[in-house]
Amino acid sequence: MRRVLVADDSPVWRSFISNIVKEHGDTVETASDGLEAYNKAFEFVPDIIFTDIEMPMLRGYTLCRILRNEPAFKSSGVIIMTSLSETLNRFWAEKSGASGFLSKEGGSEDIRKNVIAFLERDSFRADRSFLKNSSPKPIYEINLLLEKLLLKETIKSEIYSLFKYVTDEEHIMWKLSDLIFQLLPVRLVAVMVLDPLQGRLFIASKEDGTSVDFDEVRDTLFAVLSRPVIPMSWKFGGNTKRGEFVPNLLPFVVKNTEEIGVIGVEADNLQMEDLEIMVDIVTNLSSLFEISLMYSSAVMQAKVDELTKLLNYRALMEKLSENFTIAKRNGTLFSIGMIDIDDFKKVNDTFGHTTGNNVLKELASVMKNSFRDIDILGRYGGEEFSVGILASGIEEAYKAMERFRKNVENHDWKKVNLDLKVTISGGITSTSVRSYRTVVEMIEDADRALYISKNSGKNKITKFTDLT
Repeated sequence: MRRVLVADDSPVWRSFISNIVKEHGDTVETASDGLEAYNKAFEFVPDIIFTDIEMPMLRGYTLCRILRNEPAFKSSGVIIMTSLSETLNRFWAEKSGASGFLSKEGGSEDIRKNVIAFLERDSFRADRSFLKNSSPKPIYEINLLLEKLLLKETIKSEIYSLFKYVTDEEHIMWKLSDLIFQLLPVRLVAVMVLDPLQGRLFIASKEDGTSVDFDEVRDTLFAVLSRPVIPMSWKFGGNTKRGEFVPNLLPFVVKNTEEIGVIGVEADNLQMEDLEIMVDIVTNLSSLFEISLMYSSAVMQAKVDELTKLLNYRALMEKLSENFTIAKRNGTLFSIGMIDIDDFKKVNDTFGHTTGNNVLKELASVMKNSFRDIDILGRYGGEEFSVGILASGIEEAYKAMERFRKNVENHDWKKVNLDLKVTISGGITSTSVRSYRTVVEMIEDADRALYISKNSGKNKITKFTDLT
């Protein structure tokens, strides 16, 4: 024999359902409104609750959601009774946490059979051990709980509204940071998203221009992951700038079937309710991050050279042209370097094309570690590469190219082949040396300087100014 609570503001329906319960041999209590049903649930601790949708004080769906937040009623059967359409019934029964629904439409015998079917479900059991020292929450606590439920739905709605911006990842990061700043007393938000081709770290501060150690923030967030994806490169964004400050971040992992990102927040004293809000945010982010990553990955694959993971020729030319135009418009400096692997044909002829491909991949890795994150790196074609060096005149660009040349010369190539030695030659020019009309003119001059390097001993960098 189990305990059954029937909640309905109609005395006819209360009596009808109660009589079926009694005939079945179960104990029954009734309530004429939602608040009375809530109080009786704590006093009576029913295994099964039949509740109407429309009742005074608390609607049936609200009553269900409140009781589902109590451990004692996690396994109780909550049956929503309604005269609405079956499709709508099923939808709301699932969304409110109800176990099922009972249509008031139809004949009395059909309703009786359905009630008995619910009564005979063995899985419907309340756990009274949780209520030994508990009592019904006062109405203000119910209101607080309803506010929490509303906040959960609002957070979900806000995050789902960002799906339309999947083509603009930076906008998503800003909107997400704004949401966290609005809901929580935090000073800084760091969002890290992982993809095999490129990891993204977006750091937003309440104060523009805050200096932050990007690498330390990245490593801190990376450390909380159990099986992280290792990106080929990194992209940084936000309103912070590089510095030495390392914020004390509280990390929250974003995952679906795999770990796909981390959000870190800096704050002094986050309360339990603040932590619950962050958990709600992170829980709803996984699908958004997944779709955003799929889009970004598709875009990246269209722009990235498959072998070296640098920009392919088309994407390289677009980026060089774009930054050349910006520099020309703003009156800032911009330099372009052309690079060629010395005697690469001999590498292929002597060691084979597999080794040759490994040399190209390894050189790309050295290249990424030799230049800044803001510089433009790409494979121009074959064994030839190009770099766009931002905000640099010919002398600064030459130093960067020379640093790269030395890094290649001193690199341990034995892991590619024990007998291998690789060097490069390069040419460099800059908007500081002459007035260029197009980016192609810059590439042609850098290529002329490269030609001089190749024909004067190799393993050297030549400035275009050395030709004049």
